[in-house]
Order: sequence, then C-alpha cells, then structure tokens
Amino acid sequence: MILDVKDLRVSFSIHGRKLQAVRGISFSIAAGEAVGIVGESGCGKSAAVQALLRLTPADSIEGEALFNGTDLLTKSEKELRQIRGRDIGMVFQDPLSSLNPTMKIGEQIAEGLIHHQIAARKEALKKSAELLHLVGVPEPELRLLQYPYELSGGLRQRVLIAMALACRPRLLIADEPTTALDVTISAQILDLLTSMRRHFQTSLLLITHDLGVVSTVCDRVLVMYAGKIVEEGPVEQVLIHPKHPYTQMLLQAMPRLDRPKSERLIPIEGAPPSLLSPPKGCPFAPRCPKAFAKCLEEPPMVNSVACWRAHD
Repeated sequence: MILDVKDLRVSFSIHGRKLQAVRGISFSIAAGEAVGIVGESGCGKSAAVQALLRLTPADSIEGEALFNGTDLLTKSEKELRQIRGRDIGMVFQDPLSSLNPTMKIGEQIAEGLIHHQIAARKEALKKSAELLHLVGVPEPELRLLQYPYELSGGLRQRVLIAMALACRPRLLIADEPTTALDVTISAQILDLLTSMRRHFQTSLLLITHDLGVVSTVCDRVLVMYAGKIVEEGPVEQVLIHPKHPYTQMLLQAMPRLDRPKSERLIPIEGAPPSLLSPPKGCPFAPRCPKAFAKCLEEPPMVNSVACWRAHD
C-alpha cells in the first residue's frame, strides 16, 4: 500500500468547544489505485486529506498515516516540505485562490521543480511549458508569461494539475477539482485526471460530493457521514448494490439518465448532526427511515459497512 491511514481524527476548537471534524477513519490506497471519498458538505472529507499533508495544526490531528511506510503525522515541517509537491501532489478546490495572483504561471509551476532540485530555473521553465502542453493548455509558452487572472477557470484548474504533477508524485490528491466549473469543463478535467494518472502511473485520492464523478474516475469509494466512513468498497459494488441506508438515499437523490423524466428525486430529509456534539450510536439514525432501537449503539464496520440493518 502506498498510503495506509489508521484511526485518523481531526478536531478544531471553536469558541472554547471541540468540533470533531473527522472521528476515527481508516483506509488505504494501493499503488496506481484511484480512491474517492464522497459525502455531503461538512462530513469531514477535506479536513481528512488536509490533515494528511498537515495543512491543519499538528495538535488538532491524531492517528497514523503511513506513506511508503513512514508516518506523515510524525514528520517535522522541514521533512514535510520535501514530501509535499515531490511525493504527494495536491489539486485544491478553488484554482483562483490557490494560485498566487502576483506570480506568472511559469514561475509558479517551476517553483516546485526548483525547490526539490529537479531542475535549474531555465530547465524548469522549459519543463513547465511541456507540462502545460501535456495537460491540454493551448499556447503553453504564452501562458507561462500570464498571470492567473488572465486565464479562464478551466485553464486555471489545468495549471493546478500541471503544478501538482510537475515532480511526478506517487500520490495525487484532488479536493473537489470540478466544483467551480461548468459541466463541459468538469468532464474535461475528470478525463484529464484519469489520463494523467495513467500517464504518470500515480495513485489518486479524489474528494467529491458527486457520486457520478466517483463512478467516472475511481476504482474504490469511501462514503463519509458526520466525520466517519459508513461504507466502502469497489465503485460498481457500492453504486449498484449499496448496503448503507445513507448510500442508498444519496443514489435516490441523484438525477440519472436511465430513469423516466416523470420519476421524482427523493431528497434526504433533515440535516447532518452538529459535530460540536456528535450523537451517540449511528450518526445517520435521526434521518434514517430504517432506524430501530439497536441504532442507539454505534455500529462497527463489518463487511465494509457500518450499519446494524446491513449486519442483520
């Protein structure tokens, strides 16, 4: 396994109270594998992956994250700077706020190559143009001299992908990479991520709220709810034969082309629980139409699902 996460917990202090954003998740990613984490906004997806790269305060993180056998969570900041960008690449959610508005595109892509001593400045700029061409940016030599505000949202996202892949990382993390893009551009970015993963032979950890995106890009999927993983497994298995009521209801709420136009979507009633005071037992129980008395106890993860009904 290239990444093996065990009992990861992330919490933040808000007005003197503890918000438990991630509540003990465990998962792994094999070399060359694409894994998706899916769930509603606020379920802890982004908090979990940012913790892996220690982009959140170290004292807010507990657990173990073994990358190539060494624990990322025990590394010093100096050691992490050698891993970020070189061994693990990150594509953030908003390309405009993720790029430095005062630096030209070429300088931003070349920065990682120079920092990790992969190339000197002149060679790094040449490699930057090659990367832009590889990710489908037209006129790459011209784009090197432009600033982020001069590019469209789709081109900025391609620039972020080029930056993340510059040092040929073993793991690429993409956090909601299509959120701010229209449907056509989103499809192009997803195709690009898939082709780049194969081209660079890198593993992919994709964060999204869209099961359709997961079905397009990923081999396995982890379904998160209220800071916990409630179901996991191969994409086809989870999407065709979902076991957890939350996964089933997510699929019912998603529009599909193979359904009649007259068929209505079924929303999930209620709202996720506050993670300032997480509920005891199954966190989905208050919204679950299949809940029964046993759900007041926390269900263990058995056969890739945390649900008493599924266990029965």
